[in-house]
Amino acid sequence: MAYKQFVPLTNLNFQFNRVSAHGEEACREEELWEIAPRLADFKPGNWYREWHTLAGRAEKEERWMHAAYYHRMSEFFLSEDKPEKLSAYDDFYRCFYRAADRSAIERFEIPYENGFLPAIRIRAAVEKATILLHGGYDSFMEEFYLQAKRVIEKGYTFIIFEGTGQGRTLRHGMKMTPDWERPVSAVLDNFALKSSILVGISLGGYLALRAAAFEPRIERVVAYDVVYDAFDCFMDHVPEPLRSRFRKMVLSGREEQVNQAAGLMSTKDDMVDWALGHGMYITGARTPFDYFRALSQFNTREISSLVKQDVLLLAGENDHFVPLDMLHRQKEALVNARSVSSRIFTAKEGADQHCQVGNIDLAWEEIVRWLNRAGG
Repeated sequence: MAYKQFVPLTNLNFQFNRVSAHGEEACREEELWEIAPRLADFKPGNWYREWHTLAGRAEKEERWMHAAYYHRMSEFFLSEDKPEKLSAYDDFYRCFYRAADRSAIERFEIPYENGFLPAIRIRAAVEKATILLHGGYDSFMEEFYLQAKRVIEKGYTFIIFEGTGQGRTLRHGMKMTPDWERPVSAVLDNFALKSSILVGISLGGYLALRAAAFEPRIERVVAYDVVYDAFDCFMDHVPEPLRSRFRKMVLSGREEQVNQAAGLMSTKDDMVDWALGHGMYITGARTPFDYFRALSQFNTREISSLVKQDVLLLAGENDHFVPLDMLHRQKEALVNARSVSSRIFTAKEGADQHCQVGNIDLAWEEIVRWLNRAGG
């Protein structure tokens, strides 16, 4: 696979590539090129309609996994007040489980607080170890099925789950909080696991390290990719000189000014607009100020020294979400880890983008090699 230029806007193009990166299992690439000229601008309504139409076509042709991925994309940029957001998720969910090999997937609802955490298990025929896998800011656990399916032959059983603020938990009112050790501990308890490997994708790179800091049953942890400080990631997309002023406004509690500035930024940058709206949705924040105060808690600055496991840090040299220097900052902060390995993927490898979209297989090859070296 390779990272492709479907549309000019960086974030929109990344979403196209999230689908095309999985090849024929997830889409007909010619269908993506068909709708791309009509999606050059950031218009959530148009985005929904084009992907929804593709999903309908795929359903009529009983291409259920294609339909699932198209429904997922149709939902992506819709705000939470749009009824289509929930219906698109329901359609994604329905089509995915119609497409997936049900004989190979076990589904679970793990008791948690006043609800449950959804999880699926995909067993290796000959099991070396169990990998707990979760996403981050905007993913559904089912999106990782195609990745896991290609790795189980290496001897790794996968338990893929959603914590608070993700997928079904979000739709049942559970908002994301930084204390990720709590949902991870619930998953470990449910499966009676005495040890496990934890892989966190995207913002999951922060969440997984946070969980590892407080959960000794995690033997090895992979930040795929590194997110040392989620607030800094957001600030990286705010132009100077506003960036420095805005940071001070948030940290000093100037709520009205923060809300006004956030509204202005949202009109000038599609990524800021989406990230702010989605962030308020997953955290339950009522205002931009509340969201930024919540986001500022999502960093490993104070807990990195508590991580004592083997750690693998991944990053792409051209990641448009996460600045590359976060890998170096994170590596330096892991002063008590048993071992720290890192890998920066390049454009030449086709894996330089966020979460190595463009060459996901290469990322998993690196993870498996590292696990084999680490003895698991």
